[in-house]
Amino acid sequence: MTNSSDSVEDYLGAILRLQRDRSIPLPLSQLQEHFGFSPISIHEMVQKLAQKGLAEYFPYKGVCLTAKGEKSASSLVRRHRIWEFFLTKELNVPIDEAHTLAGNLEHAAPDWVTERLFDHLGQPEACPHGSEIASQKEQAKGDCLADTVVGQTILINRISPENPASLRVARQSGLMPGKIVKIISRSESDLSFLMDDQNKTLLTKDSAFFWGKVQLDGA
Repeated sequence: MTNSSDSVEDYLGAILRLQRDRSIPLPLSQLQEHFGFSPISIHEMVQKLAQKGLAEYFPYKGVCLTAKGEKSASSLVRRHRIWEFFLTKELNVPIDEAHTLAGNLEHAAPDWVTERLFDHLGQPEACPHGSEIASQKEQAKGDCLADTVVGQTILINRISPENPASLRVARQSGLMPGKIVKIISRSESDLSFLMDDQNKTLLTKDSAFFWGKVQLDGA
């Protein structure tokens, strides 16, 4: 059963993951979409975070984490990514299911257990969807698959934001970090690409989950 402290950490982690620019408040509508909660529930929790000194709320604009809130969120996300790595690499749990399970383990396991697991795993650099584990800061995402043009080739290195929807699409499409994708055609509704010598199609809206580096030489 989720307790109030777990809920606070979940919100902090969500803000850290969703906010692309730390200087620009994250709209509460994005938290509403992420959690599926009512606007009133979202607003109440953000106010609670502000009262605890973990976030700052800007009326009609959104929310930003304070230094205290960002430290707590970074610690949570680190634990989450270590457990995701363990579940996917050691137990072969599908990436979207691992995300959900890690969401429970990040709260249940004490830090010392998670850190021992990290050492046992060989101190991996990144989680299964390409986000850094060691860093306490969110790294730049790079080029988005949704912004590529026909003929371009992109090396996928990250799935973001990491949530059940994006990771389910990743599992179903096979679009994982390390995959090389060449854009064949695109429209308002879908994107066609070549990957592993196979033609595949992805909804345009789903292509915004995938980030990487455009290969200038087409390789």
